[in-house]
Amino acid sequence: MGKSETPQTLLKRIKDRRRSIKAFIKHVEPKGVRLTNVNIVCGAIATLLIAGPAIGGQTLLDKIDTFGPEGWSSRILFILASLFSLASAIAANLYKSHDLAANLNKARACDAKLDGLETLLELDKISLDDAATQYTQFLPDISFIGDSSTLSRDHSMLDWVKGEITQPHSSHSVPDVITCSGWAEGVGSNLHLWLAVQLKNYIWPKEGEIFVDDDGSWSKTIHEEGATESFSLCLFVANKKADKQIRAWLDKCDETGNYSELRRFPGLRLVYRVDDLHRKKLIHNQSLSHN
Repeated sequence: MGKSETPQTLLKRIKDRRRSIKAFIKHVEPKGVRLTNVNIVCGAIATLLIAGPAIGGQTLLDKIDTFGPEGWSSRILFILASLFSLASAIAANLYKSHDLAANLNKARACDAKLDGLETLLELDKISLDDAATQYTQFLPDISFIGDSSTLSRDHSMLDWVKGEITQPHSSHSVPDVITCSGWAEGVGSNLHLWLAVQLKNYIWPKEGEIFVDDDGSWSKTIHEEGATESFSLCLFVANKKADKQIRAWLDKCDETGNYSELRRFPGLRLVYRVDDLHRKKLIHNQSLSHN
């Protein structure tokens, strides 16, 4: 831990590590279930294919051979039994070689420990030094899990981000220069937050990404002078590739002066949306025109 470590930054480390663990469990647990099911089902089918002729004897084999060339139907039966038996063995060995059960148990146990440590820190029931020591002691148990910056390359890490736009509110009139604020959590080092105006199915990302403070809050001032009808303000989280696409789009728009619309693209997930916003200046001009 660095000299600048604070309870807030340690809490962020713990939360990031717990997200990594949950992402690992979410990814590995279904794989373990699939391998177990393949092992059970294929093993059962192989046993059934072998047991049938063993129980039915030559009479059953003779009947099977009536469905094809002499001797071939029963051979196909045994070939299928061998293939299903092989698939069962492969699934069982993959499950054991990757140590899935043990790793899942270690991940869950470590997550429970980190949950307790997080609670103690939030309630100020443990010193920072003791908490940091315990945190570093827990990490070797999950050395097989990458940190959140590594796992965030996976699109599934986008799903862990939560947040809200607390200002402006839905159905409000806003000026051309809009002061926005809110909160967000779960933003790993390879994830990026953006505000964007949305009109129907198109979006216009606004000036520069959002940076979250240590307490989880954020604020951003944006400009919106093009909307001529009600619009939505969206908080998006983007992975590294999507972030590059947004930056490239902004650079191109700045060069040409033409801010063409964008459609949603992979690597970009909506976190929160404020609907039915109206520009004050536009409403004022429409009022004058009616008079």
